[in-house]
Amino acid sequence: MKSRYLLVLPLLLLASLPAMAAEDYAAQCQEQAQRGLTSACEQAIAANPQDAELRALLGHAHFASGAYAEGLQALRAAVTVSGGAAAYRYRFAGFAALINEYAQAAEELELAVMTAPNDVKIWTLLADCYRYMKNAKQALRAGRQAAELGDPAEAYILASRYNSGDGVAVDPEEELRWLERSAKAGYVAAMLDLAQLYADGRPGIPADPAKRKYWKDKVRSKLN
Repeated sequence: MKSRYLLVLPLLLLASLPAMAAEDYAAQCQEQAQRGLTSACEQAIAANPQDAELRALLGHAHFASGAYAEGLQALRAAVTVSGGAAAYRYRFAGFAALINEYAQAAEELELAVMTAPNDVKIWTLLADCYRYMKNAKQALRAGRQAAELGDPAEAYILASRYNSGDGVAVDPEEELRWLERSAKAGYVAAMLDLAQLYADGRPGIPADPAKRKYWKDKVRSKLN
């Protein structure tokens, strides 16, 4: 009589095959997505339908092949499967923005910041979307939040607003504060503006040759 272990062994091997195949398909999915190939991702999803990352990679593959509607559909599925995770909402929004679907992107990002309020990249993309949508009020709100969280480009934009009075009252001290935050984070345009500010002075901010030289030297060292 055959050992019961020999009878069970083929069943154990068969049971392990789907998992092994799923891992293989997942690895192939990641590699093929960059080349716009979808078959491995589709097979991996069939084996792991609740894997949000696989669905996101399928979306990437569709975008790489130019199938944008299918790409957004796959990315939407990734958001759903993930339970609305901010990271997947951000990825959906990024691809939506690529094809100028700024309203869709902004809607998704507004949901993302509700669960990830300190994620600077989400606020930065949201500010960009509102700027493209010509929604100055919301662009200022999102841009200010991104600046507060440390985005140097958004800090520079905010400084420029305080210089020109775009959506805010002209305020040289606020302009200086945001320029310094941006410059200290390594943003060259802010360094150049600070050097000019200290060359010319502003109301309440006297010219300062030493600070002008400091920021000019910073620009040189940054660019060299």
